[in-house]
Order: sequence, then C-alpha cells, then structure tokens
Amino acid sequence: MEGQHFLKSRSSLEDIHQQIASLRRENRFLKFGLVFCLVIATLPYLAGFQPETIRAKRLVTEKVEFVRDGKTVSSINVHPIGNWLVISGKDGEPMVFLGEGILGGDVGVYNKEGKAVVIMGNTPFGGMISVVGEKDKPVALISNTPLGGMISVADENGEPMATMSKGLLGGVIILNDEKGKLKWRAP
Repeated sequence: MEGQHFLKSRSSLEDIHQQIASLRRENRFLKFGLVFCLVIATLPYLAGFQPETIRAKRLVTEKVEFVRDGKTVSSINVHPIGNWLVISGKDGEPMVFLGEGILGGDVGVYNKEGKAVVIMGNTPFGGMISVVGEKDKPVALISNTPLGGMISVADENGEPMATMSKGLLGGVIILNDEKGKLKWRAP
C-alpha cells in the first residue's frame, strides 16, 4: 500500500511540473502578445498621425499656435499682465488684443513696436474708439454716452484741434489753433 501511495505522489509531482512549464510558456506568449498590442496601438502616434478633429468640453492651455508647412503663422496667448488674449504674428510680435478692461470689454490693435495704437472699448456708460499717435498721445477719439457723444481730433501732442459733441443741451463744434487757443466755435 505504501508503495502505491509513493507512485501516485511521484506522478502528481511530474504533472505539477508539466503544468508549471505549460503556464510559463503561456505567460511568455501573453507577455509577447501584450507588447505587440501596445506597439500596434501606439504606432499611428509614433508615426506622426494626428486626428483631424479633437473634441473637448474644456481645453486648458497658455498658447495656441497656428502652423502652415511646419512654421508658425500666428498664435493666440494670454496677455502677461491683463485679462486679455493677444493674437501674435509669425514673428511672435503682438498684433491684436481683446479682453476685459477696467469698465468693460476692449479690442485693440498694436503697431510694429508693440504699442496699442487703436483701442475700442465699451463701458457701462457707453463706448469709445481711441487712436494713439507716435508720441503715445491720443490723436482721435470717438465716444458715446447716454447723454450724448463726441468726436475729437488732436495734434501729435494730444492737444485737441477739432471737437464735435452733442449733449442734452444741444451740439457744439470747436476748432483750435496750433497753440490750443479757440479759433472758431458753433454755436
């Protein structure tokens, strides 16, 4: 009896060894299959495939670049100081800004030196368009309020040369000379 028990356990050990060897072969096959699947799944991205459309409910970024033939042609990024978006050209210089001003929204255009030369904004009291000259002084202004509106043209130093305005009591036109003195007025 004891001899039969020993033979049964010996064959059981051989069966266990065979099962372990079989499991090792299967494990190697599964590992190879997993690596192969990962390579196949990432191959389009490794080859440079980019999807035509990306849909997202929310996108968080600091800069968006528009590229043609591998070169940036323009970009949109956050202004370093204000609550504005800045559209820049291919050289990275700012061209246009839009965003939140002190009392409302603003849209503006930069010159080649990076200075805002045209600003259009709205306020709770109306709106305005301002043009800034070479000496960083306003040379033209159009504004509108619930009480009336105004158009003003100034010299390069910001001194008003001609103003036309309309208020609750009527309108007025004022012309000044080069020294800022009243030259003509109606009425």
